Amino acid sequence: MRRFIYCDTCKDETVHEPIREDKGLYRCTECGTVTQYLPEKEVTIKAVISTGGVSRVGRIVLKETDSVEVGDELVVETEEGYRVGEVTAIDLKSGKRTEFAEVGSIATVWLRDVSEVIVKFSLHKGAITTPYKMVTSGDTEFEVGERITIDNLRFRITRMKLINGKLLKRTGERAKAKEIKRIYAMFERKLR
Repeated sequence: MRRFIYCDTCKDETVHEPIREDKGLYRCTECGTVTQYLPEKEVTIKAVISTGGVSRVGRIVLKETDSVEVGDELVVETEEGYRVGEVTAIDLKSGKRTEFAEVGSIATVWLRDVSEVIVKFSLHKGAITTPYKMVTSGDTEFEVGERITIDNLRFRITRMKLINGKLLKRTGERAKAKEIKRIYAMFERKLR
């Protein structure tokens, strides 16, 4: 089977044809240089990815020499398609739960879906506070002082509580939707 492999002579990835696949020997079709190529073995691991209150079982594919750590972002394949998740916990084959592990010892990886997240708002208008939820990409950025329109009403973001416990309240401080626990915003005016 022909493969694209980096050729030291051509200084580029070129098409290589197999000479002895069992030994990993391939010949560059451009210059004839023989290269040994032994691809890393891949391991499939069970993954549970949660979006809001819904969890889906899927799988992640990693190289056998990789490691996984809480906070890493990984691509999860589910029946509905691919999702990007942030690792929240790792279960080992021994039954223990950890925050870091080599791929070979992992039984299940638990993730929080960050490809699309639900951002919770507390919208203040006088003495009335209204809860609101918005579904957006996990990479969408919000900024303290930013003006947003919700249901034909203009609000200004006054502060943001992050998942890690930090509170952003200075104008210009930014955070991605996947990092936000709640956004607080004050009513400014009704739009026509």
